[in-house]
Amino acid sequence: MNKQLTFLTLICLLFSACNKVQPLAIESGVAKKLADYRKANITNLEYQLQFDIPEEKTTQISGKNKMIFELKSVNQDLQIDFREDASLIKSVKTNGNNSAYRFELEHVIIPKEELKVGTNEIELEFIAGNTSLNRNDEFLYTLFVPDRARTAFPCFDQPNLKGKFQLNMSVPSHWKAMGNGKLVQTKENGNRTTYEFAKTKPLPTYLFSFVAGKFETITREHNGRKHTMYHRETDPEKLANNTDEIFRMLFESLDWLEEYTDVPYPFAKYDIVVIPSFQYGGMEHTGATLYNASRMFLDKNATQNRLLARANLIAHETAHMWFGDLVTMKWFDQVWLKEIFANFLADKITNPSFKDMNHDLKFQMAHFPSSYSVDRTTGPNPINQVLPNLKDAGTMYGAIIYHKSPIVMNMLENIIGKESLKKGLQTYMKNYAYDNASWEDLIAILDASTPFDLKHWSEVWFNKAGRPHLTTNISSRNGKITELKMVQKDAKGNPGDWTQDLHLIFGYKNESKRIKVNMNVPEVFVENAKGMDVPEYIIPNAKGDAYGFFKLDEQSKQYLLENLDGIKDDLVRGIALINLYENLREGFVSGNEFVTAIEKQIAKEENSLILERMLSYLKSVYWIDLTPDERKKIGKQLEDTLWIRLSNENDMSKKSSLYSALSSIAETPERLSQLFKVWKEEIAIGGFSLSETKATALACNLAIKMPKKANELIKTQTERIQNPDRKKKMHFVAPALSADAEVRNKFFESLKKEENRQIERWTLEALRYLNHPLRETEALTYLPDALELLKEIQITGDIFFPYNWLSVSYSGHQSKKAGDITRKFLEERPDYPENLKLKILQASDVVLKK
Repeated sequence: MNKQLTFLTLICLLFSACNKVQPLAIESGVAKKLADYRKANITNLEYQLQFDIPEEKTTQISGKNKMIFELKSVNQDLQIDFREDASLIKSVKTNGNNSAYRFELEHVIIPKEELKVGTNEIELEFIAGNTSLNRNDEFLYTLFVPDRARTAFPCFDQPNLKGKFQLNMSVPSHWKAMGNGKLVQTKENGNRTTYEFAKTKPLPTYLFSFVAGKFETITREHNGRKHTMYHRETDPEKLANNTDEIFRMLFESLDWLEEYTDVPYPFAKYDIVVIPSFQYGGMEHTGATLYNASRMFLDKNATQNRLLARANLIAHETAHMWFGDLVTMKWFDQVWLKEIFANFLADKITNPSFKDMNHDLKFQMAHFPSSYSVDRTTGPNPINQVLPNLKDAGTMYGAIIYHKSPIVMNMLENIIGKESLKKGLQTYMKNYAYDNASWEDLIAILDASTPFDLKHWSEVWFNKAGRPHLTTNISSRNGKITELKMVQKDAKGNPGDWTQDLHLIFGYKNESKRIKVNMNVPEVFVENAKGMDVPEYIIPNAKGDAYGFFKLDEQSKQYLLENLDGIKDDLVRGIALINLYENLREGFVSGNEFVTAIEKQIAKEENSLILERMLSYLKSVYWIDLTPDERKKIGKQLEDTLWIRLSNENDMSKKSSLYSALSSIAETPERLSQLFKVWKEEIAIGGFSLSETKATALACNLAIKMPKKANELIKTQTERIQNPDRKKKMHFVAPALSADAEVRNKFFESLKKEENRQIERWTLEALRYLNHPLRETEALTYLPDALELLKEIQITGDIFFPYNWLSVSYSGHQSKKAGDITRKFLEERPDYPENLKLKILQASDVVLKK
């Protein structure tokens, strides 16, 4: 009997152990497992937030947060995210009672015994963390993407747990304040004003936002809704030249998206804030979208590309109101899901505003070069990535999600048709409004209406890193093609499995012929080419919708180097230019060949998009791919060619592009002396006058190239600048421009402290000056420390994109020594985080090939 009882007791204990809920691990960041658990158990979430914001940026900001939500289960302690010191939590109440909470690894832990199934209320009083509050002397703005809300206040910081936000803010009375919701009322209390904002629609924490400070406002009305622009611009000419166009593009974008999605604007308001030295081009906070001032308030003689970039930026951020804000990705491994739509649709929105522009060419120039810049390296990443913890979400961003994804989206539209895609997206919007969805959810909707296997196609293009390498193998006899074979491989030489249509163009002296090829296997024989005359050149991606590295055969390469202007079709000529540059980057064209070819084309190119891309390539190749001796041989002739075209050019947009190229590559004493006189306003270049922005950039450029005049250039230009924000920026970067190496070295050392990297754009600009190609020998001494700092920068988040830190750190390097430093760094750290290792491989690709 006793034995039976013992046995039954053992069985019961084992059964109990098997069914006992294992406690969730507590770890820094926001782990996917934690996020999944909270998503499954928390509903009807609301945040009631209060912030008391002082005028002095060094004074603490006190806050309160009442979190109201329903729990389905209380079998776990509740983890609330707060990436700050435990001492900043002042009090916690759970359901009206003081909580016996504990603080571990960036989390406020509420004991499960204090919770209940159903509605719970947790009240927290805290001191706000400063990491993501971007506090300046006269203003602050929040930037919580992707997981930075938890650096300011306790919350559930994950994209798939949306909540309604109600915000109250107390600010100095001579400041203005705004948030996501509509302003309900203001209350004056001495020298303080409290702003009360209405409760928002459900939002993820990364879209919650508020701004406060000394701003001016401009309000316009459209379709019965008022829209306000907050700004700090002090130049009345810039305001006059840009304001109408900013609002026009905003309203045009809203109208277009309402029609395309069949969903009216889904939020209570849409105001914008134009921020000096904002980290990115823009950020799509619902009702409180932030923009970078330099991208919005353009110079009078802005290039066509700059105008187009602004239009695309406004359209991009507005598209996010639907794609990202209304329907949000479930996790930041698919952050590209919001970017793919924003960039893809922005191109469509802006097309009508640039009627004279070749929009296929615009799409080519806007996306392919940037995407190739990553996919050609030894560290490419797929569009779809793996993210176990949100703390690493910053590494998800880059050219692949912003530029390759819209290219692939364009392929998808070509496969299923424009109307089918539009209808599918309308269904997607309505099915998942104010909720979360994945790419797989959209593919399921689209797959239902097409015989094409979208799931398999998507697997290859979204989950595979890199690009196909395509070669054209041609055999001939007596001037006739006997065999033409297209071969695709990956970067390592393995057979490729990408599926896409190629449109081959065969170029002859007086005509061209096209053949369409479905590239869906590693090798395709082009039967239609048999018997054709051997062409002077072949371009395999002539329609502009195929993606990959297209290796030029020797005859085509030589023809394009010598006769690029002979291709009259703008789109094909633009594609040929990109193909030439990519063949240079893959080692099949020399830097000297490329620069010599471009120098001959400068006087002939009339398309502004191609000219600007051509000059951008020229600047890069001149500094990175030519030796000092080669630069010396071709430099004067190149300067003369640019000066002549610049002086004779009537189109101010092209003139601006030519000026930028000339000021970048100028090295001869004669040309530098001329540019110095231009900066001093003693001479002008064919009626081209310098704006404050261009004059500042020229002064910085000349300070590096004319060290004896560096002090004069820096001091005088700083005095010239009228806008206080731009003046502060000039003061910050001045040490990086100094002719004194000791001053520069001391400045670089200062960047090792987190507090000296707080304004990202200033930091990156200064670092680029330190790493100018003319300072490469000195810059080599910075490189080991720049690499060593990468992990810290990823953690602190002061440089949001770790790649940007690396990009400017390598920007002036072309030597094998830089490659050796990089190789040594990685070899000594075999367990270095893979996501950061890929960024290093991407940024250092040029020197690793030395």
